[in-house]
Amino acid sequence: MMLVKKMMIILFLTVMTLGCGVSFLTTSESTPSVVVMEKSMTLEMMRLENDWWTAEVSLEPGRYRYYFTTEESSFPDERNDEKSYENEREMSVMIVEDFEVLHDSVRHSVGDRDYLNPINHDEYYFAVSAPTDVPFEAKIVIDGERYPLEYLRDFGNQSFYRTERLSVEELEYYFEIQTDSGLVFLDSLGLCRKPRIPYCFSKESLPISYFDLPDWSKGATYYQIFPERFANGDPRNDPPNVQEWNADPDYANLGGDGFFGGDLKGILDHFDHLLELGVDAIYLNPIFESPSSHKYDTEDYLKIDDNFGDDQLFEELLTAANDSDVKIILDGVFNHTGYDFFAFKDLRERGEESPYVDWYFVKRFPIRKVQDRAMTYVGWNGYAYMPKINALNKDWQSYVERLVRKYDCDGIGGWRLDVATEVDPLFWTDFFRPLLKSLDDEMILVAEFWGDARSLLRGKSFDSVMNYPFKDAVVEYVFRAGNSAAKFAAMTNLYLNAYPPQTLHSLWNILDSHDTERILTLAFNQIDLMKIAVALQMTFIGSPVIYYGDEIGMKGGRDPENRAPMIWDEERWNHDVHDFYKALLDLRRSHESIRTGEYEVIAAEGPVFSFRRWKATDEVIVITNPSREAAFFSPSMEGEFTEYLTGETISFFGGEIKVPPLTVWILTPRDSVN
Repeated sequence: MMLVKKMMIILFLTVMTLGCGVSFLTTSESTPSVVVMEKSMTLEMMRLENDWWTAEVSLEPGRYRYYFTTEESSFPDERNDEKSYENEREMSVMIVEDFEVLHDSVRHSVGDRDYLNPINHDEYYFAVSAPTDVPFEAKIVIDGERYPLEYLRDFGNQSFYRTERLSVEELEYYFEIQTDSGLVFLDSLGLCRKPRIPYCFSKESLPISYFDLPDWSKGATYYQIFPERFANGDPRNDPPNVQEWNADPDYANLGGDGFFGGDLKGILDHFDHLLELGVDAIYLNPIFESPSSHKYDTEDYLKIDDNFGDDQLFEELLTAANDSDVKIILDGVFNHTGYDFFAFKDLRERGEESPYVDWYFVKRFPIRKVQDRAMTYVGWNGYAYMPKINALNKDWQSYVERLVRKYDCDGIGGWRLDVATEVDPLFWTDFFRPLLKSLDDEMILVAEFWGDARSLLRGKSFDSVMNYPFKDAVVEYVFRAGNSAAKFAAMTNLYLNAYPPQTLHSLWNILDSHDTERILTLAFNQIDLMKIAVALQMTFIGSPVIYYGDEIGMKGGRDPENRAPMIWDEERWNHDVHDFYKALLDLRRSHESIRTGEYEVIAAEGPVFSFRRWKATDEVIVITNPSREAAFFSPSMEGEFTEYLTGETISFFGGEIKVPPLTVWILTPRDSVN
């Protein structure tokens, strides 16, 4: 490091993906450019974090002179001893070599979490990538030790290799790359025949931020409540035309304009049900003022819906949760407001004269709708009653800040963010996440997203997501013809190997939600199939989310059939299902390996899927066969095991093992039974 007119300048060169790619990396308080003399080119640099900057270019093998320039000065790379002078200008010299089969395409990009993934000041992941058709072995040399990088996944035409989580004292390192052609090195100047200048960073100023999740969220079990349909604790606050709670769902109005009187008092009255089940957190669908039963068309974010209760009642719920060490997760709807939200109401009435014109996306005036479709403005999914908000409007953000600060209190564990990817990303990265984390770093931000969430889990916007890919994998494996265990492994590995490892234990592993068919309905009302799906959910790496009523065997098709009132008449419960849920939550509490332990696939043969969870000496092995025929597999482990659900002893001592149809085994070694 050196001080040049109040600028801190450090240069690294890393080999890029295509051709003889070179990446320049530096820190500067003002915007720098890099000049490559032999190419007569000036490259603008892209800003990373903590005033780090990078620029990339492809160069043919050869000798190059380069220097940095800003509006204040120009200067060489002082860390590079190779210097050159021309017309009194000092420049640095680099050699771009040709490494044949590697084609200078081994990459370690320090501004990308796929390559440099700092968790906290002590723990890090490191990775490199190379073309998929280039076989090689890689090791990182750091703190005087060598650690292997294991194959992780292919992405595009690149193969990724990553270390285990490493605890390191000093962030000074380089890579050894062993190919069929011999040993080469990757350091901060690129590929080389022997190490020169290692990557070197201060832990206080990295080009990418630290990213970890709250400890409480790792392996937590959530319970999702749709408040209007959970329990009616206070009939005095019921809306007009409330329906009988136990009305036949086939004939009742379960839609957004149908009401049964569910409220916060109902949740409080049945809080013991949640504690007996053993949940760690409660996710509430929206609770703020709204004319609908689902409350996704908010009219006042600063007021509890009067059909649900008030702030005092909500405080009572928070106190009960906090006293029981249970977190409450609120649902944040920041993509759109309700039709009668004060700003949109003013816009409808005053048109272009309204001070809220820039809060929404208006095509033309006057504001018009036809039935439930937005015509002259943008509505979520075209709905008239959910006008899309301009999330980058500063006055809107100030309003949201009032909401967040109001509910920055004990018991709130974070926010689930509705249709998160339809909101401008800068709302999350530049406003919402910094605000929330400044108030309480232990709050979690969970995005609603139904696909590959790789781009959302970079430490800049969200901590976790509703893990629909897990649900899809379970449905495909357990409920679809073929029952392919290999496909289940492939579908889950797709995100397990792509998301930052520190997020995996906090992913919301759902089987259903207020937006999907209930799990028992998906299982064709077959309890044995449902149990296998639930067992996978409760033992897989991640945080299971129970949709209210699943634990007693409630059924329901797509929205709104999946939103029937909770059944509180225990004679109508499926007690077999309820006992199964309780047993599995007891298992999670008694085995830290399931909550926060490692995960490894043991077998994926035909319909038989087996995986292992372990942490220290605690170990649990799960074996499933959802098919209707017995299946066989060859276990890699030996010994006697206790099956958790039945207490039976199962022995593995070589040879094939027969797994009966519609079976789930949850095994613990006989000498470690809890």
